[in-house]
Amino acid sequence: MTARTAHPIEGVPVAGPDDALGRAPPERPPGPASPASHALLDALPQKVWVLDQAGAVSFANRAAREIGSGHGEPDGWDGAVHPKDRHRVAAARASAIRSGQPYDLTIRLRDASGRWHWHQTDLVPIREGAAVTGWMMTAADVDDVVADNQALEATTNLLLLTHKAAGVGLWDWNMRTGALSLSAEGARLHGLSAQACTITSSAWTGLVHADDRAMLWDAVTRAVTTRTPFSVDVRVTSELGGTRWIQSLGRVLDDAHGMSGRIVGLTLDITPRKRAEQALSTAKEGAEQANRAKSDFLAMMSHEIRNPLNAVLGYTEHMLSRSREPETLRHLAAVQEAGEILIRVVDDVLDVAQIEAGQVALDPEAFLLADLLEGTAAVARGAASRKGVAVEVVRDPATPPMVLGDVGRLRQVLLNLLTNAVKFTPAGRVVLSVSPETGRSGEGRILFAVSDTGIGMSAAQQERLFVPFGQGDESIRRRYGGSGLGLVICRHLVELMGGRIDVASEPGRGTRIWFAVMLPPA
Repeated sequence: MTARTAHPIEGVPVAGPDDALGRAPPERPPGPASPASHALLDALPQKVWVLDQAGAVSFANRAAREIGSGHGEPDGWDGAVHPKDRHRVAAARASAIRSGQPYDLTIRLRDASGRWHWHQTDLVPIREGAAVTGWMMTAADVDDVVADNQALEATTNLLLLTHKAAGVGLWDWNMRTGALSLSAEGARLHGLSAQACTITSSAWTGLVHADDRAMLWDAVTRAVTTRTPFSVDVRVTSELGGTRWIQSLGRVLDDAHGMSGRIVGLTLDITPRKRAEQALSTAKEGAEQANRAKSDFLAMMSHEIRNPLNAVLGYTEHMLSRSREPETLRHLAAVQEAGEILIRVVDDVLDVAQIEAGQVALDPEAFLLADLLEGTAAVARGAASRKGVAVEVVRDPATPPMVLGDVGRLRQVLLNLLTNAVKFTPAGRVVLSVSPETGRSGEGRILFAVSDTGIGMSAAQQERLFVPFGQGDESIRRRYGGSGLGLVICRHLVELMGGRIDVASEPGRGTRIWFAVMLPPA
């Protein structure tokens, strides 16, 4: 009896030591045996073996004969199969020979250089009628495919790990079948057990808070009909019974016919963000209520203070007209001046309260710009003349004579700027200049500027100029008085008229404040 040695696929016998893989035995083999058949099999890139009924190799093509060559293993080809794959190969081959059924395995085989390659191996029976007369085994190198699959699997696992670490769940909704597939993290975020699962559309709807279900399906409809990304924030019941906010983002995918078939996306836990938004909204509402209460209080107090002040000023004016005593007149004039200062402060506080409450509205009308300028300058000249300060008006001839705007609010701004300029100018002059604003966006806008030769301001003082109750510094307040609200009111009114106010100044070299507002020709 002929001795058997090992086949490259462990356990498959061959005829003897000199009949190792790649050497045809003297007997007539089953299956392809002609030189033409051998030449054809030798030309194939796949490795091919022809085995007899018992599994002994009767032929191996050129690619198969390269397996294990040069390894110094004359007695067999066991080394051609990776040690970790040999048991699977032997068991599969024995089962196939016993049952007469084919098998396929992905295993590692060693090439001539000693490197292991993944191969897809197939063993199929050769039949004559119903009887198995032999076997044909093929092995195709799939090392690149296996490597790619392993890399893809590693990337997928890393992606899933990243999603889990970031608290991101994945989902895939089939609009045809209504099946929603959730990753483990996606299931957890929806309040289910933390394992991948597939649920129905109705079950998905049931997980969402009743008040948010319509919003969910409106978002689905909008994404499908408008072909825009899917996005919705809804509440679900968490695994502990509480409520969790989740954000679902996705994109509609079309099938081969261009019809919307699926929406795939991810789910994020946005509960902390929603809580922060709610806290911010509550705080904002509380602040607005407090501000309204403050504005109402200031308006009420201003009204209550103004009424007796008007009475005081009225009686003072009456007594000034009737008294002839110089000392009495001097005292009455002081009372009148103090009362006027106080009522201006009350008016400023009331204006600020109304502005912050959003109760100031513009009342545009046509008016002559020259009348406004001269009338406002005349009021400022009263205080300026006592200091020897000149108040001048310079109007560009290109400025429209009649414009459309809120003359009362504009007068308030100009008077505030002029009286401030006079107050901080010990000597010299104050100039109110008016001209059309230049530039592409200047059409219909008028530029106003008030310049003085007064004490000027530092950069730090300029930063506080338009801040409520900010008047440069305390020394300015003590020396010149004032509430520090006038320029705040000016800024709000200028912005209400669609403009912006700004300042340029240097200590000891005067100040220039300017603004441009929309005043179209009337």
